[in-house]
Amino acid sequence: MLTKKHILFLVPDGVGIRNFLYSDIIKHLKTETDISIWSTLPIEAFKDVERLHKTDFNYQQIVLQPENSKTRLFREATTFARLKRNAKIKNNPNILTNWNRASYSIKVKLLYRLAEILGNYCTKSYERILSFEKKSRECISQQIIDAYKEKLEAINPSALFITHQRVPGLMPICLAAEQLGIETATAIFSWDNLPKARLSVKTNTYLVWSKWMKDEMKDYYPEIPKENVKLVGTPQFEFYLDHNRKDERVDFAKAHGLDSNKKWICFSGDDLKTSPHDQLFLRDMAEALVDMRNEIQIIFRRCPVDFSNRYGEVLNTYRNLIVPIDPLWNIQSKTGWIGYFPKYEDINMQVNLAYHCELVVNLGSTMALDFATHNKPCLYLNYNPSIEGNWSSEIVYNYQHFRSMKGLNPVGWINNKNEIAPLTLKALNQPNEVGPDKRIWLKKLVLHPLDQNSHNIAKELL
Repeated sequence: MLTKKHILFLVPDGVGIRNFLYSDIIKHLKTETDISIWSTLPIEAFKDVERLHKTDFNYQQIVLQPENSKTRLFREATTFARLKRNAKIKNNPNILTNWNRASYSIKVKLLYRLAEILGNYCTKSYERILSFEKKSRECISQQIIDAYKEKLEAINPSALFITHQRVPGLMPICLAAEQLGIETATAIFSWDNLPKARLSVKTNTYLVWSKWMKDEMKDYYPEIPKENVKLVGTPQFEFYLDHNRKDERVDFAKAHGLDSNKKWICFSGDDLKTSPHDQLFLRDMAEALVDMRNEIQIIFRRCPVDFSNRYGEVLNTYRNLIVPIDPLWNIQSKTGWIGYFPKYEDINMQVNLAYHCELVVNLGSTMALDFATHNKPCLYLNYNPSIEGNWSSEIVYNYQHFRSMKGLNPVGWINNKNEIAPLTLKALNQPNEVGPDKRIWLKKLVLHPLDQNSHNIAKELL
């Protein structure tokens, strides 16, 4: 009799729950495998997962150990070196804006300054980068690795799946699995991660969204054999194809204080770092469209991890035009981004926003792709509503992942606030003429058919 496989999901944050555990991946796996979950999140974060899939999991909450100074120094040095290399091979100096000098303390400031010096040394050859990455792993305490080995031996998984690659604290677990001969895989979290040198774990297999991303892996990480990079798609866009998630328009309107006779425009907010003047964008949009308040409503969905009160004045001034609908996330944790997690109902909320709204407006968000699943237009805000600080929309749209638009016209561009009203009217009345290549862009960035991606991932994990 064949031994049943056992897959350990390593879930470092709430987005991993939404994109992977709420998807059909577990449905495809649970009849053929036992499933365990290790996470920094409390067990309450997985109650919806249990209810959804009608199955119990072997769950353990883990506390990731902080890196020691040597491990962090070598890792940050190679991050800086990779950013410089990536900027050079792509002829895009904007990639270097992803290097952020931490300023927590004098000690950390000195570490980052030394990391830059060592990083510049590493840029002289790619072999130096690989050598320093190896040093970073070798400096991880064997005691920490052995502790994880003991935990892994206790549950004896046949494979380990990391829901995203960005958390350095997961590397000791990968090393423990390697020493025990356990196969490891990680998903590349988002469309913008690879140019940013955010591959913080080393695994046997890497799961990518698209051929675009697979080609990026070859460019940025040529040491990884191409057969170890699996083109499987990402499951987060499957939800939009499930008609059972869609509410009747009248019911959705009643639940959220909307007028079903008006056309709805979604303004999706960004986090403070990406768009520090987001409230000014919302204000400009409200000012431009207020005379149309008898025909339209703006639905404001804030970024799930933005708890600032910066939108308050605009929402109060234009409460007859803007209807805020907050994300359905658990926000009680005080541990930052890794402590927040989405409720299952938030998926249906996003599906209905994309289904019932006529268009989405934002600053460079993947919500453009979400709305493209329904062939709905997106307007990207592309001007500077304030001269304060060093931020500019030009920096955002020069990020490497937007080069995936080359030769395509996938979104509409609002280049100043005077264009908000006419472009919005065009998107409302002639939606197919705004970003006519939106579906082509989506196919370039995410493997199609979209509804097969969970199956593709499950197949790779078996």
